Amino acid sequence: MEIDLSGNHWKMEKIRPGAGVKEEWHKLPSEYQGTYFNWNQASVPGDVYTDLQRAGEIDDILMGRNMGKAKWAHEYEYWYMSKFNAPEEMRGKQIELVFEGVDYSCEVWLNGIYLGKHEGMYEDFHFDITRLTRFEQWYEGCNIIMIKLDPPPRNYRRVAGKKFCFSGDYMPGLVPFGIWRPVKVRATGITRIRNFRIESDLLSQQGANVRVEIEIENLGCQPIEVDLVTQIRGENFESRAYPWEGVVTLRPGRNKVCIEVLMEDVKLWWPWDMGEQHLYELSAVLVHEGNRLDSKREVFGVREVKLEMNPGFLRAEVENPWTFVINGRPYFLRGACWGGPPSYFYGRNSDRKYEDRLKMVKEANINNLRIFGWHPPEVPKFYELCDRLGITVWTNFGFATQAFEATPEFLYGVLNECKATVIQRRNHPSNIIWMGGEEVFFSDAHVDSDNKLIMEEIGKAVAEVTNVPYALASPMSGEYGQKLGFAPKESSHANEHYYAAGHLLMEDYYGTMDYCVIPELTAASAPAVESLKKFIPEKELWPMGPSWGYHWADLTILKLLNVEVFGETRDGSLEEFVESTQLAHGIIAQYALEHFRRRKPRVSAVALCHFMTYLPDIKWGIIDYYGKKKTAFEYVTRAYQPLLPSLEYRKRRFNSGSPLEASVWIVNDYHRSFENLILSWKVLSPAGKTLGEGSRVVHIDAESSKAYLDLDTIIEGSDYELFKVEMSIADAKGKILSSNFHTLMVGDQEAAIERSLKLYDQMRDDQQAFGKSYYRYHEELWDID
Repeated sequence: MEIDLSGNHWKMEKIRPGAGVKEEWHKLPSEYQGTYFNWNQASVPGDVYTDLQRAGEIDDILMGRNMGKAKWAHEYEYWYMSKFNAPEEMRGKQIELVFEGVDYSCEVWLNGIYLGKHEGMYEDFHFDITRLTRFEQWYEGCNIIMIKLDPPPRNYRRVAGKKFCFSGDYMPGLVPFGIWRPVKVRATGITRIRNFRIESDLLSQQGANVRVEIEIENLGCQPIEVDLVTQIRGENFESRAYPWEGVVTLRPGRNKVCIEVLMEDVKLWWPWDMGEQHLYELSAVLVHEGNRLDSKREVFGVREVKLEMNPGFLRAEVENPWTFVINGRPYFLRGACWGGPPSYFYGRNSDRKYEDRLKMVKEANINNLRIFGWHPPEVPKFYELCDRLGITVWTNFGFATQAFEATPEFLYGVLNECKATVIQRRNHPSNIIWMGGEEVFFSDAHVDSDNKLIMEEIGKAVAEVTNVPYALASPMSGEYGQKLGFAPKESSHANEHYYAAGHLLMEDYYGTMDYCVIPELTAASAPAVESLKKFIPEKELWPMGPSWGYHWADLTILKLLNVEVFGETRDGSLEEFVESTQLAHGIIAQYALEHFRRRKPRVSAVALCHFMTYLPDIKWGIIDYYGKKKTAFEYVTRAYQPLLPSLEYRKRRFNSGSPLEASVWIVNDYHRSFENLILSWKVLSPAGKTLGEGSRVVHIDAESSKAYLDLDTIIEGSDYELFKVEMSIADAKGKILSSNFHTLMVGDQEAAIERSLKLYDQMRDDQQAFGKSYYRYHEELWDID
């Protein structure tokens, strides 16, 4: 039996650290008009800032630079209170108060009695309240819970792995904290099912051996024999049932019971572009002398994940396997960095937002989401939706871009937190890899730190609780990764085309990269004007005020990318600038993603950074914070078609009267071949005139990437005008199976390189003069009298 205390009936109040206990708030009785009557109304799950904004104590935290104005909230502790009545059916049972997640540290009281404290955002924790629970039925509840939230940590280096990153180049300096997951009261018999570990070994002829490990706690002082009754059957489809039952002896404390179930004619779980998402449900019941002690259910999928070496590399170049193999078949990751949760402030998240965002992920032909160390491992609802949508997940632990020290205390806490994170999520078939850190081999300070040791120790700990593959970190093959002994072609982040805009054109930058996986590559744009108006003050919309930079707009970079794509900054008006940045974002992302897809199977994964971001921003997402698609969404959707006609070109500008130098490729991620399809192409001038066209019948191999023809059409037009190359694949009846186009430019490539380098040097000079913060775009900020 369970009582979910989620909802809007909570109360909260702030007070100076340590003063709440001095005021004896923890001793407040459950009464109708007590001291807490005029506390702020609050919501759990939620966060402190959303509760403060709801109460009018802070202004709209997303508007302008208001997050900076709310930093005072860090300096207080916050008391959350709720009441409940325990139903008579709980009497005589073992009762616990369960916290699924509190960010970051807290202390808890029930009915004035101290229960304990907890530190760490991800690990669930519980307290035995059997002897403290009252059964009177009072108005609003006779049992009163008091939770003291400590001020949030301010040094991420101290709490990494137990809290996600809150300091870095796109962080607001405001540390999120709150009761971010549900709080529940749970009653069982003397034995309690804690968790499941479900793993599968595929057998020949459509069979699978499913291994189930059940952790059961005996809350008594003596061993006890109980009947364990389990059953596996289809959850989202009709299937036969696979029952198992037996008598097990449970010693006091935690016990692990292992069973194996041979499933014949098993229906496998597949990513959405490989097959169906069959899900099973495991149910388990504990019975003693005819009395049900506890029961638990878990939805899972039968699937097998392995990693194999990428072809084409020498052992000295690559030492680790990076090709994902799902159920025996290679799986190319057309990925995106998730960038979630939907909001940095947990109280603004909802199931509806997760559902809407993840539907758009699949609509964009993305088959894998990467949660990297700047963002938290997601809530169960996220993984459940990914299970049902067939979207695989690459989950990082919360380590990002800092030098860490492996003190015994730090390491002990981190390893426990990481194991708890895995245990909560390990049965979701969508999760196909765990990773230690994000950019933790990224500087000389990282080389001198304990980062590598910590990532290795996390891998050992994770292997104790799951057989899902683990990798140390990303990237591994940069300058500093190689100093640590990693091979030179494992993984790299393709972000310097953005951060060093103008230094290299996209054709020259991406074309030099030769790695097994590209876990992130970056382009950026402004959101729609209607979205900007929701978080940029009206007087700062145009001309662009400091709030643009505060919301991560690298204004010079955005203008430089416009120059690269269009030959001009296109900043004559707000509407022109927004539209142009979104189009440039799409054209750059399309080029990069298709480039790496054509290199399969040598390249086995690529991920756009990001799909979205968890604050209103002027940066990377192809949908904005409010869920509105940018123009780049359309370009990524085309670039990520499983069956793709693609254009390869090593330069994007061609003088009028010169021949186009390009090749038409077809990339096929499907595990089936195609016969007698028609590949068509057309080159259109800036004025829309057909300069050349053609078609041919093609055979396309399964899981292939191949060049089919070269184009040398003579280009017409004036400098800086844009022309298109259109491609399509149709069946014998003319039905279009896939179509695509690329936008190129009339002009001189060498002149474009020279111009871009001058603009890059100017940007560097500005950074030297005014620093790298957004203040450099607003010299007046340095002239405050």
